[in-house]
Amino acid sequence: MRRETCPMRIVWVALLGPMLAELMLAGPASAGPMSAGPKMVGAVRAGTILAGPMPTEPTSVGPKGVRWEVQEIARDLSIGYAVALADLNGDGRSDIIVVDQHRVLWYENPTWKPRLILQGKTRPDNVCLAVFDVDGDGQLDIVLGAGWRPFNTEVGGTLQWLKRRASLDEEWELFPIAEEPSVHRVRLARLDGPQRPPAIVLAPLMGRQSSAAGNWLDGRPVRILAYRLPKDPRVGPWEPAVLSEELHVVHNIAVTPGDSPEQPDRLLAASYEGVSVVEASDGGRWRTRRIGSGNQDNPKASRGASEIKQGKLKTGRTFIATIEPWHGNQVVVYTDHVGEDGLRRRFVLDEQLRWGHAVWCADLDGDGDEELIIGVRDQLSEQARSGVRIYKCQDGRGERWTRHLVDAGGVAVEDLAAGDLDGDGRIDIVAVGRQSRNVRIYWNRPE
Repeated sequence: MRRETCPMRIVWVALLGPMLAELMLAGPASAGPMSAGPKMVGAVRAGTILAGPMPTEPTSVGPKGVRWEVQEIARDLSIGYAVALADLNGDGRSDIIVVDQHRVLWYENPTWKPRLILQGKTRPDNVCLAVFDVDGDGQLDIVLGAGWRPFNTEVGGTLQWLKRRASLDEEWELFPIAEEPSVHRVRLARLDGPQRPPAIVLAPLMGRQSSAAGNWLDGRPVRILAYRLPKDPRVGPWEPAVLSEELHVVHNIAVTPGDSPEQPDRLLAASYEGVSVVEASDGGRWRTRRIGSGNQDNPKASRGASEIKQGKLKTGRTFIATIEPWHGNQVVVYTDHVGEDGLRRRFVLDEQLRWGHAVWCADLDGDGDEELIIGVRDQLSEQARSGVRIYKCQDGRGERWTRHLVDAGGVAVEDLAAGDLDGDGRIDIVAVGRQSRNVRIYWNRPE
């Protein structure tokens, strides 16, 4: 493996072995039957969608000390919109929960047996989820966003929660929460201190009555809403509180902790405006404050930022990672250095991608620095494919990074999540695909 770094751009070359393509950075349907079972696929030729089992051939691509094994556990999704990791059956191991177009599924650790949570009970498409114990009975429930109708800002969009029944083989019970056009992302945030249950935070994509003709800037701004738990969540009512109504095209939000355990969580929002923080201010009111410019090269089309997460380094510094512009072609990091304009410094790490669609931060090699994990949905060229990429900080500040390709072409990534799936203390990655319709685990092994 050979790599070079420079402050503003990566010129890194990954040699991925005999079965993977070389990539150089040079500038800016309805679901079928359940899959038969998981398969170890190891290193996969770029662009290959598997049609049968392949021998295990671990790929040695990643930060120093990390070797990845690729395991495909499903290939029958319609659209794998979202994925989360949580222990649904209480056995101490994280299971994989997937939001498919018309279904919600979970794959039971460690066999990855697929279990149906819900099918055909919501308005299509299912699009997002959050997992927590809604009714306080000690079992995890699922908050589900559905009724996803791209670019319909007048009607549609549903929010509901799903409760497990007595048997894991039964479909879960559905309880409605609310309706809001262009439901797109849902998160959990502690808005009322550490002793109170988290609130459900909903971020639609577009504002009501906005239109493509107005580049989604006409009509109303996006309402970011918080739903605090009612006394009986099965009957409601769920009353919304508006946290922000200032941004346009809010593609994603991330939750970060307040300055102390008693302070409310903050929200990071990726929108046409760029990167903003939504936070509580004096008097209990919420304010929206712009902290990152986003990509504003084309103000009359896609602009700003699209995906967002916050990461941390062992030096104590934090960084914010985004995809830019909306559904864009740039991997961007904002350091915690604030310029005279009041905005964080912006560094473009990678421009050789098409439609980045997932961001995560996790310490993959155990050195105290969180790496940046990026999911790419579409193929830019034969040399720049969809899949999973990892970026490692080289300077303790977040200005210089190297890139590693984990799976070039194996998943058209719509979403990904990271967590320790086998209890070995190492963070694994799970990605779900749109065009590829699959679910893959990337096992983090010692090199």
